[in-house]
Amino acid sequence: MKKTIILALATAGFCSLAVQAQDTVDPAELQRIVAEHPAWAKWLADPKLAQLTLAGPKMPGSPWRADDIRRPQPPAVDTGTHCAAPPPGDADVLFDGRNLDKWTGDHFEEWTVKDGVVTTGAHVYNFLKTKASYGDAQIHVEFREPHQPHPPLNPQYHGNSGVFPMGLYEVQILDATNNETYPDGMVGAIYTQSPPLVNAGRPPGVWQCYDIVFHAPHFDGDKVTRPARMTVVLNGVLVQDNTVLIGATVHGKVASYTAHAAELPLALQDHGNPDSHVSFRNIWIRRLKAS
Repeated sequence: MKKTIILALATAGFCSLAVQAQDTVDPAELQRIVAEHPAWAKWLADPKLAQLTLAGPKMPGSPWRADDIRRPQPPAVDTGTHCAAPPPGDADVLFDGRNLDKWTGDHFEEWTVKDGVVTTGAHVYNFLKTKASYGDAQIHVEFREPHQPHPPLNPQYHGNSGVFPMGLYEVQILDATNNETYPDGMVGAIYTQSPPLVNAGRPPGVWQCYDIVFHAPHFDGDKVTRPARMTVVLNGVLVQDNTVLIGATVHGKVASYTAHAAELPLALQDHGNPDSHVSFRNIWIRRLKAS
């Protein structure tokens, strides 16, 4: 049975936080977290955010909870500004700056193409999906974070988007400059599963590039016989090294698998946050021989 945990902060200006969780959270620990990270104080005062990042379910084989802000932040590395990877001859070019003929989506009209770049509408949560389906694949996506002069309180609203192989398994896109969030929800993370090895993100306004090698899961009926795996390079730096996924991306919970087709569309996310227009260019994919 879930318990209601009242987290009282002795810090001036804080109200008590009522957090629904399966396990208790020590109020003294919360006070310590806020003392060590004053920038987190306001958003940890939001009961929903506190619940998400302090009182989520335990992750299997890990001392941390899902979306746990206490998890150590990966070290930051400088990756320069270079970001060019012309599509190889055997690639499916999904976006070359001209049109979205190879894409579809429930809110397709939200995405705009201008000056060789496609940009999210930042009005409603939705996905741009390829018309074609893919399984094992090499994926290249270039993206640019927006400048947000008045960034929102929630760090997850700073240029949030994502690359979803098969529309199910998210590699996170998020502004990582002066914007600490839970490490399994930052740029380079496999969302709510695996933080990046390092923070290889670049500042807003600078183009960034993902190179992803994705191996789809295998199923025997409803049983997963081989989980999905991903290797991710962000801005030329390895951030996920043949990481084994525990299931499809899910927010604030422990992921699990549901059997699905061997090939599904690739998807890009519009998180729907106002003034958080994420842009994309030079998107291509190569089918890999099933391993």
